[in-house]
Amino acid sequence: MKVSKWFKLALLYLGAIILSVSQMKISPTDLRESFIAELQLSPIEVSIYVSIFAFAPVFLAIPGGNLVKRFGAKWISIVIMAALFLGNIIGYFTNTYWLMLLARIIEGVSFSFIMVTGMVLITNWFKDSGYGLAVGIFGTFSAFGYAAVIYLLPMLFEQFGLKSIWLTLGIAAAIIGLFFLFFFENTAKKEEGDSKPVVGSFREALSNPGIMMLAIAMLTVSFILFTFLDGYPTMFKSVYNLGDDASKLNAMLFGLVGIPVGLLIGYLIERTGKPLTIGFFSFIIMALACFLTDKTPVSILVLQVIVLSTCIGFTSTCIAASIPKVAVKSQLIEDSFAIVYLFYYIGALIGIPLVSGLVSSYGWQVGVLPLTGIALLGAMIAYPFMRKEFRVKAQA
Repeated sequence: MKVSKWFKLALLYLGAIILSVSQMKISPTDLRESFIAELQLSPIEVSIYVSIFAFAPVFLAIPGGNLVKRFGAKWISIVIMAALFLGNIIGYFTNTYWLMLLARIIEGVSFSFIMVTGMVLITNWFKDSGYGLAVGIFGTFSAFGYAAVIYLLPMLFEQFGLKSIWLTLGIAAAIIGLFFLFFFENTAKKEEGDSKPVVGSFREALSNPGIMMLAIAMLTVSFILFTFLDGYPTMFKSVYNLGDDASKLNAMLFGLVGIPVGLLIGYLIERTGKPLTIGFFSFIIMALACFLTDKTPVSILVLQVIVLSTCIGFTSTCIAASIPKVAVKSQLIEDSFAIVYLFYYIGALIGIPLVSGLVSSYGWQVGVLPLTGIALLGAMIAYPFMRKEFRVKAQA
């Protein structure tokens, strides 16, 4: 069915938000405490449950790029919603920890494919104009999802109980999957049915040093993003002694700020044509914001939250917007996105348990150190791209 590319982007965005909410559904403190009590879990078991969402993507990100090439982004987008539906429905009907972990891994299948599939769809829809803005908008889905988790899920929990969250997300995923079926067109090409060209193109993408550098840069962003998405709600209480309402407001702000930030960075990329120049300076400021996480006066804590959220939104969008150009060949775009987002998933997988382990043993004063170092690594990676962008501009 023929519809506007912006309408299709809105549907994709809504599906990604539902996925993001599913990923972070026990982040609010009261939901996490109820989850722990209901399943009688230890802190390490909870950390495993939270981070294992990114377990499947580590193994499926690369095959995901090939699947998108072979079957088309439309059908993989439907698989995303089907996995999200199945994982949440299993989670709704079970109270056994190991079955909950299995359901969580199935949910993670959707996380495996969403970024590659979403970026391929956007690349196809916005070939002529609006690509930077579309990438900027899509990149805000985690922020919007986080705000929904902090504000809406506790209300759902209070009204209908903990397991109603799993049921609601499962139903929402099924509905969005049907919209994808009716309104998305397929992107697969006939000549991509043979497996040999797919393997060859992947190796070519893997041998591109620019793509590998972008992949490591994306790992640094996801490492920081998901660590704060998981840790902010409890950090506001344990470090700054904020009450429930103030903690919830600050955590929700961390998500909501990402929405106008995504629009702004999309506009700036379209305007300047220098995404990784913006990314370099954003990484530098992000490192400072990470270092000051536990040292900011309470009176200006909101400023630290806003700056960190802004820098995360800027860097992730700048990296994503650079991939088609760095990939060089259009037939390598799917594989290039798959490689970059494999590292994104690795960062999401390792960040939470590593930093939460340091925080539980030594406090946030030690926990901020790897976060600061990771942000500086991102700046080092972005620097040569920035120099190249200035050279290209000078030659133009």
